[in-house]
Amino acid sequence: MKKLLAILIALMMILSLCACSEEKVGEGEEETIEITPARGAVENGNFKNEAFGVSFEAGENWYFLTDEEIATAMGVAAEEMYGEGAEITGDHIYDLYCVKNETNATVSVNHENLGSISEFTDANYYLETVMTQLLSSGVQNGVVDAIISEIEVSGITAPCLDIVLEYSGTTIYQKLITKQSGDWMTTVTMASLDEAELSDLIAKLSFE
Repeated sequence: MKKLLAILIALMMILSLCACSEEKVGEGEEETIEITPARGAVENGNFKNEAFGVSFEAGENWYFLTDEEIATAMGVAAEEMYGEGAEITGDHIYDLYCVKNETNATVSVNHENLGSISEFTDANYYLETVMTQLLSSGVQNGVVDAIISEIEVSGITAPCLDIVLEYSGTTIYQKLITKQSGDWMTTVTMASLDEAELSDLIAKLSFE
């Protein structure tokens, strides 16, 4: 179980690290949305982050990892993927990581400040970059397929990256769902051993 969690969190790290390779080369004239970043909170099994306008109604039978557990799991993932002493850098907020006790499905929420990154003009371009990064390292990370799509989240059309992984003979289905707020990109990562379960998880997700 811990090994599986480390692999799933490793994908969340790829998403965060892949956008840190370029510096911003110019400023656009378009009006930007000002965000005061803040972490969300969990109450009675329900997560809500008002600053970024995202919530997830997990309900019962979910375990919410502590900050220490997330840090430990990410450390394991970093060592496996990038070698001993690998660092996690950038302007990120690792907001939520929870596991459904009955099925081991996982949901994470991550916010990344793209204000210093060039060319990430929209979520689709962002996901295209992530997809390229994933597929280029697919052999070592178990990624066998990655396709950009769109899904409905509480009546809002959201760009999404559908990922299929093979790990130790087990197939893992994953969705990376994005929501852009000014320079910030929120990514909700959902993973399950049962592809049909992802629809149930999406139904519990809300964007404001």
